[in-house]
Amino acid sequence: MLKEILQRRDLIRELVLKDLKIRYSRPLLGFAWAFLSPLLIVAIFYVVFSVILQVKTKEAPFLLYLMSAVFTWRFFQDSVASSTTSLVDNKNLILESQLPHYLIPLSIILANAVNFLPSLFILIITALFFLKGLPIFIIFLPIILAVHLILTIGISLISSVVYVRFRDMKYVLEALLPILFYLTPAFYSIYLVKASLPHPLFNLYIYNPFVGILSLYRIAALKGFYPSIGEEIGLLGLIIFPLLFAVILFLLGIHFYKRNEKNINDHLSY
Repeated sequence: MLKEILQRRDLIRELVLKDLKIRYSRPLLGFAWAFLSPLLIVAIFYVVFSVILQVKTKEAPFLLYLMSAVFTWRFFQDSVASSTTSLVDNKNLILESQLPHYLIPLSIILANAVNFLPSLFILIITALFFLKGLPIFIIFLPIILAVHLILTIGISLISSVVYVRFRDMKYVLEALLPILFYLTPAFYSIYLVKASLPHPLFNLYIYNPFVGILSLYRIAALKGFYPSIGEEIGLLGLIIFPLLFAVILFLLGIHFYKRNEKNINDHLSY
């Protein structure tokens, strides 16, 4: 598959550009929505949780805390949701061109990754302004993004193949993804979770791989975040478990796709 991806990299690039053009060619503001849309979501959450509910986070300024969660989660959620239905949405293209199926969800995820980069840039610039500098861990940001990417690809490969046969998958994800979002410390402090849960449940909570990945983004972008959170989560929950989870899901996604590859066209034909 890697060899095939390298051989078809020009095709993948065209599919990514096609997705971005369809998304932004008709709106009046075009690609500016890649900046504006996540900022509007952050503004709404900020008014609700900071202004109205007076939520405080001691790990970092609440605005930065919120931006880091909303931007990273939106990339994951949009990628998985769009990829899940992508094979069915592009069945004519697949059946007529004999395009390798996995290139469709892969191109959508890469397009969302391109769309995610402006949000990441906004987070870094805002953190630089508010915190008067960036942490040394910023050099690990590409690696964190790569782990996030392979996790997203693994889940998307599985969900897109399942959706071809069982259309309920879309609705399962629509219910599951918000639950996963609220199980990560997006707009509440990890210390609030620690104070609210018994120690065994708190340990279980921090081994949620999405808690680890989100914390890694914050450590890389927010100056002073690691000293405030490193001891609470630890190396296992922060690095080892999220990395293992991402790699295992990625390999499972490839294995699941290869096992069902021959039957996909049969289900797309009706």
